[in-house]
Amino acid sequence: MLDISDIQMITTITELGSINRACEALNVSQPTLSKRLTRLEKTLRIELFHRDSIGMIPTQAAKYLIKSGQGLQHQLHVIERQLELMANLEGLKINLGVGPIVEQLLLPKVLLDFVDKAHKFKISVVTESSDSLLESLRTGVIDIAVGPFSRESLGEEFQLNLSCSEPLVCAVRKDHELSQLTTIATPEKIFNYPSITPNIPLKMGEQLQELTKYVPLSPNIICDNYVMAKNIVINSDYVTAGPESLFRKEFDSGELVKLELPSNVMWKCYCITKPEVLLMPAVKELVNIFSQYMDTE
Repeated sequence: MLDISDIQMITTITELGSINRACEALNVSQPTLSKRLTRLEKTLRIELFHRDSIGMIPTQAAKYLIKSGQGLQHQLHVIERQLELMANLEGLKINLGVGPIVEQLLLPKVLLDFVDKAHKFKISVVTESSDSLLESLRTGVIDIAVGPFSRESLGEEFQLNLSCSEPLVCAVRKDHELSQLTTIATPEKIFNYPSITPNIPLKMGEQLQELTKYVPLSPNIICDNYVMAKNIVINSDYVTAGPESLFRKEFDSGELVKLELPSNVMWKCYCITKPEVLLMPAVKELVNIFSQYMDTE
C-alpha cells in the first residue's frame, strides 16, 4: 500500500536522478532502496522510472504521484501543527490574519490586551484582503481570520465565532464645500469629488450594493492606510469613507467633518476559524480577547 515515505522516495530519486545519490540522501543502502522501488512498482503494477544510461527518468505515473503527494505532505504538516496547538498554551505561535480596516480598528486593542495578560504563546499577524484570508485559513497558513467576509462566502468549512458592525460614514476637511451643507449629502454630491478609500468589495453586503445604485465605488486612490488617507483628506478636497470610529479623534478635534450617507450602509466584519482549530486552547484564548470588542454569534 502506498504511503508518504514512498512518495518521498520517488521524489528524491527524481530530483537526484539516480538510485545511488538517492540512497545517500535517504540514508539507506543501494540494495535496500532498489528492492523497495521494485516492490512498489509490482504492488502498483506500473513502471515508475525508465532505467537509462544517463540515470532514472520518471514516468508519467511517477510525476503524478509527486504532484499529488505535495498536497498530502502539506496536509500532514497542517495536522501535526493542529495537534501541537491542541496540546498547550505555551511556546506556540498563533497565526492571525486580519483585513486592513480590522488592522487599524480592532487589532491595536487586542494586542494591548494580549500584552497585559502576558500569555506564554506568540502571535504572528498578517494583513490581507478577505479573499486571501479565506484561502490562507482554508490551507492552514493562518489559524484565525478577522475581516469583512460575506456570510455566503464562508460555507460550512468555517466556524463563525464573532461579528461586529459600524455605520460607514464619509469624511472631509473642515472647510470643504461639502462640510457647509445644511442637508444630508447625496452619494452623487459626495463622490463627485476625488476619493481615497480601501478596495471595498461589493460582497460586503446588500447595503453596499444598494449604495452603488447611486454611484460607482471607484476611488481615485486605493489605500488601506487610514493614517495616510486622513492626512490627504485634511489637506485637500479628497473625500474618504470608513467605519465612524476610525475618524472619532479627527471629528472631535474638528479636523474632519462627518458626512452621513442617506442610506444606512454598514461595515461588517467576522472572526472565523475552522471548527477543529477552535479546540486549541491558544486559539480559543485569542478569540476570547477579540470577543471584548465583537459580538458573539
